[in-house]
Amino acid sequence: VEELEGLVVQQMFELSKANLAKTGYKMRKHISKAISRHSTAIHAALEQYNKLAPCQHPPRPKLDYAEVIGYSLLGEFSLLKHSHYKVLEKPWALLDNREMMMKYYKLQQSQEEIIQLNVEIRTLQAWLDFNGEKMKLAAQGFRDSGSPGLASEMESMY
Repeated sequence: VEELEGLVVQQMFELSKANLAKTGYKMRKHISKAISRHSTAIHAALEQYNKLAPCQHPPRPKLDYAEVIGYSLLGEFSLLKHSHYKVLEKPWALLDNREMMMKYYKLQQSQEEIIQLNVEIRTLQAWLDFNGEKMKLAAQGFRDSGSPGLASEMESMY
C-alpha cells in the first residue's frame, strides 16, 4: 500500500510540474516520459494491492486504476489509512483535527506576514518621504532657474 501511495504521490508531483509556467519543450517531454513510467509502475503496484486486499483483516476494497489516478489532492489519497492497524482512530486522522491544524498554521503564517508587512510599510514610507523631499528640491531648483511652469507642474504631480 505504501508503495502504491508513493507512486501516486510522485505522479501527482510530476503532473504539477508539467503544468508549471516557463517549462520548456524538452523538460515537458522529460516529465511526460516520467509520468508514463510512473503509470506503468502504478499499474503493477495496483495489481499487487488488489491481489492482497481481500487477504487483509478486515478485507480492503479493490481499487481500479481510474480511481487511483483520479486523486487530485494528497488529502484525498487515503490508502495509507488502511495500511496500519487503527490509524483511522488517531487524532491526526480526524477531519476536524486536520482542519483545525490547517487553520492554526494559516493563522501563524498570517501573523508572520503582518510582521513582514509592518517592516515593508516603514520602508515604503521612508522611500516616499525621501523622494518627496527630492521632488520639492527639484521643483525649487526649476523655480530658481527661471522655469516656474515646470516647477508648478512638478508640485502639482506630487
